[in-house]
Amino acid sequence: MTPVTRESPVIPSFRPVDGAVRRRESPAASMAARYLTWVVAAVVVPMPLMLALSLELPTIYLGRIAAMQIGVAAYAWMLAAVVLSVRPRWLDRSVGLPHLYVIHGGIALFAIVAALVHNQLSSSTGLVKQTGTMALILLIGLGCWSVVFMSGWLTSRIPLLARIRSLAERLAHHELSVWLHRLNLVAVLLVFTHVQLITYISSLRWFMVVFDVMTAATLLAYVAGKIRMRTTALSGVLLSSRVVAPRVHEIRIRVDVPTAMRWEAGDFAFLRFPGIEGMGEYHPFSIVDAPRRSASMGANGRRSMRGMRQVVWTFDIREDGDFTRRAGVMTPGSRVTLLPPFGRIQRFLEEHPAAPIVIIAGGIGVTPMLAVVEGFAARTALVVYTAKRGSLLPAAEGLRRLVRGSGGRTIIQEGRLNASRMETTVIPGAVYLVAGPARMQRIWMRFLRRRGVPASRMYNEPFAW
Repeated sequence: MTPVTRESPVIPSFRPVDGAVRRRESPAASMAARYLTWVVAAVVVPMPLMLALSLELPTIYLGRIAAMQIGVAAYAWMLAAVVLSVRPRWLDRSVGLPHLYVIHGGIALFAIVAALVHNQLSSSTGLVKQTGTMALILLIGLGCWSVVFMSGWLTSRIPLLARIRSLAERLAHHELSVWLHRLNLVAVLLVFTHVQLITYISSLRWFMVVFDVMTAATLLAYVAGKIRMRTTALSGVLLSSRVVAPRVHEIRIRVDVPTAMRWEAGDFAFLRFPGIEGMGEYHPFSIVDAPRRSASMGANGRRSMRGMRQVVWTFDIREDGDFTRRAGVMTPGSRVTLLPPFGRIQRFLEEHPAAPIVIIAGGIGVTPMLAVVEGFAARTALVVYTAKRGSLLPAAEGLRRLVRGSGGRTIIQEGRLNASRMETTVIPGAVYLVAGPARMQRIWMRFLRRRGVPASRMYNEPFAW
């Protein structure tokens, strides 16, 4: 079949999440926001501390300034990582939370490497040395744990490590990983104490002002972020749970949301089940329903309390980690707590208002794309949907029906596409959404780049940083 090259008509955009009229950003602006976040976290944040140290440090200590500056940079990156850990919502729609995870992980690794170098280049004794050494050990331990158990970057590339992680998760469950991750705050306080104990550093007036203010601001931002999560969390009740494919559960949750709140196609929400052991910490899942359809479903129009209304959200959960493997024990009536939706898939599509859309999804990665196909059917030129086994393609028929009705085409099959069929997915002027396993995303993004598709016209969500 000849690839679709026409430009589809633009359909009206969904209302923004906050209910306000927003200005459409350009693709260049969204890419710039991502790079700017990297620059601010990696370069701008350490600069005040490094500059203050350079201006105030007595000449007698200039021989140690390199080690000190590296230590200062490590601490600043630790603070930046703490701020990013509370999922700043004001960055989500412009940068994307999955990309913020990448920045968070990268900055944290910068901090660990810099702290290790600082430790090797400097010398100290007594409590100064003990606090610094304890912070370093804690950072290295948390870094190794996070790379293996929380990032997915290595496990998606090294099968043996993935198997080791799968076995270890029987003991190192999701809730434990989340709590261990919070020990970064302990490392921050240890380094804070370490610096306060160095007399010739603590005597530097303006450096200590900047140091104390940045530390206090970071801790306030962390506390404010946690308070925001608690005060904005949504309450829900599990309505139903059923198996739609091997190890894949479809759950429907009735949620009380503020009347003015809107979500967007492709969004995801963080869920936790307080009453179920092992599911008490938040975990992200994509919302299957398109915003328009979900907002008009039967019970969704009911008001549950003043200023609130009830909606029903559908999620598809595949049993992968220890959290998702407990999906089978969920029963109707279970209490659910959710964080308001995140995501910028729809924003990406609105930045390219007339471009045909090509969706490339693998396995459970199709979940957020179902709402995109339904909401942007007039622009959807091609949907590629693959899985290792045909039984893992529960959304195939629905996708065919939606895309066929708008004049687009589908490629749905078991197993990977061969090279010649991959070539047919390249459509001039199109934008590309790629979702699925980390390795599959890497293969497709690399293929599209080699075919001349610019990065500004591709979007993926790298949850495995």
